[in-house]
Order: sequence, then structure tokens, then C-alpha cells
Amino acid sequence: MPAGAKTAGSAPKTSGRLLRFITSRMNTKLTNLTRFNKGLLSVLLVTILLYLGKSFLVPITIATFFAMLLFPLVQKLQQYRLKKSVAALVAILCLLAVLVALGTLVYYQVSTLEADLPNIEQKIEEKTNRLQWLLYETTDLSHYEQEEIIKQKKPDIAKAIFKSVRDFMLQGLFVLLFVFIVLTYTFFFLVYQQHIQNFLVRLHLFDGTRESKVIVARISRIIHNYLKGILSVISILAVVYALGFWAIGIEHAILFAMLTALLRIIPYFGSFLGIAFPIAFAFLTKDSLWPPVLLLVFFMLTQLLEANLLTPYITGSRVKLNPLATIMIILLGNLLWGVAGMILFVPLFASLKVVFDRVPRLHPYGYVLGKEEAVKQG
Repeated sequence: MPAGAKTAGSAPKTSGRLLRFITSRMNTKLTNLTRFNKGLLSVLLVTILLYLGKSFLVPITIATFFAMLLFPLVQKLQQYRLKKSVAALVAILCLLAVLVALGTLVYYQVSTLEADLPNIEQKIEEKTNRLQWLLYETTDLSHYEQEEIIKQKKPDIAKAIFKSVRDFMLQGLFVLLFVFIVLTYTFFFLVYQQHIQNFLVRLHLFDGTRESKVIVARISRIIHNYLKGILSVISILAVVYALGFWAIGIEHAILFAMLTALLRIIPYFGSFLGIAFPIAFAFLTKDSLWPPVLLLVFFMLTQLLEANLLTPYITGSRVKLNPLATIMIILLGNLLWGVAGMILFVPLFASLKVVFDRVPRLHPYGYVLGKEEAVKQG
């Protein structure tokens, strides 16, 4: 056969292979693009549902976390031959007793602060007079003119105070109703814990029944340990803050210590927001700048103690989220659910990371949420 005929015969074969290769690459790109669009649409729909269903989903999420926290107690109570419903009720009553005790302590501390208001107002007035003198020295605005401005604004201030008191009373009734709903959900979640777990397993979201059971149990254990660790850290910090504030000479040290420690439940932002209250109080009520400065130094030392000792050894690496992902999750939670989202979204995404790490198609999302050292170990 002539050489030209051989070349002419192989040319169509080469062209066909090239065409099939190009077609295959185009189909792969279209498939990846379609998968990306579906994922983006799914994220958008879930975000909309989370935002619109806030009033329904927030109490359910809180109740779910409470149930995971109380479930070991229910198991221990069942060892004393108590029915599951009775054990769940006892656990709920224990939780309610703790909440009532904390509420009573806060109410007593607020009452003490209220009784001390005249002295606080006098100190604030002295600070105000100094500020007015400083304004006169810098702006030539006389004391009489400043008083006239304050008198003009007093009706608006009174209306604002009245509206704040009214809103506070309405919020108090709403909080009581919210607590009742959450505790009711918690009771039924504890009673029907096995039923709910079986439902999640029967969804067959993962490979096999055993894999589903392992993932559900791991998520429950992570959230339980995380909540238990956070509560332990908050309790220790409350005691440390109270002793530190008392040593510095801050009045109502227990109230400010509880507030500062409780706000620690919001990662990163909560600690800095909490310490702002005692520093502002010290600045307004103390004649010297040393108490606010000492408070700031004390807070920095406690932050080092918490970051290097308390959190690693008590909370540990239960929530394996990197700081960047945690901050973005907190801001997303605030956008969708407000303050509740800032608290709840961190353990929620920690649970999602467990799922992402177990499903091969979702590994990239688990990688971007996780810490670099955790990825290397895995």
C-alpha cells in the first residue's frame, strides 16, 4: 500500500479521537458547572429557609442542644429504674432549677445596683460637670447654654426611657414564653431520642446503617462535649472575674463578672463586648483612670489564661473550626438569627463538618472549615 494512502487512512482516526477528547472535556465542564449551580442554588434556598423560619428553628435548635447536654443525666437516672419520661422530667427540673438560681442571683445583683443608683448618679454628674467645663474651654459654649440644650432634650430622653421600660417588660413576658417552649421541646426530644435517631438513620444519607449511626452518635457527642466545656469555662471565668474585679475595687463585681463570663459564649466577640461594661462603669464612677487601666490589663491576662490553659484542656478541639471560618460563621449567624445565631451557628457548623468529612463529595467544604493541623493529622 502506498504511504500516502496509509496517511490518509490514519487522519480520520486521529481527528475522531481528538473530537471525542474535546467532547468529553466539554461534557465534564458542563457537568461540573451544573453541579456547582445546583450547590449554589441549594445554599441559597437553605439560607432563605433559615432566615424565614427563624422563630420556628431557634427554639428547636436550643432545645436540641439542651437535650444533647442532658441526655447522659437521663441515662443515669434510668439506671435507678425510672421511666424515660420521668427521668426526662427530672432532668428538665434540674435544668430549670439552675436557670432559676441564676435568674435569682442576677435579680439580686441588679436590685443591689438599683439601690446604689443615687451614688452612681452623683459620680456621673460630677463627671458631667467636668465634661461641661471642658466643652466650655474648647467650644466657648457656656454652662447656661449647655443646660438649656439638656432641658430641650429631656422630654425625648424621658420618652426613650419609658419606651425602654415598656419594651423590657414585654421582652420579659416573651422570654418566659420562649423558655417554656424550649423546655417543652427539650422534654420531648429526650423522650423520643431513640425514635429521632432511628429516623435520621432511616434517611440513608450515608453509606449503610452503621455509618449513619456512627455519624449521628459522633455529632451528638461533639455538641455535648462542646456545651459541657463551654459551661465549665464560663463558670471558672465568672469566679476569676469576680475575684479580679473585687480586688481592683469595682462595685457590683459579681454582676459584672457574670455578664462578662456569660458573653464568652459568643466566640471572639463576646469576651471583648463583656469587658466593655465594667471598664465603662469604672471610668464613669472612679475618680482615677487606674481602675479602667487595671481592668484592661487583668482582662488581657485572663484572655491568655483562657486561650492557653482553659479552652485547650477543658473544651479541647471538640469544635475543629479554624478562626477565619468561625468569625464568618458568627457573622452569618448574626445576619440570619441575630444574637441566637452568633451562639448557635458555631456548634451547628461543627456538626456539619462531621458530615462533610464523612462524605467524599463534601470533603472540600470540611477542609475549608477545618484547621490546618487537623487536616494534616487526618
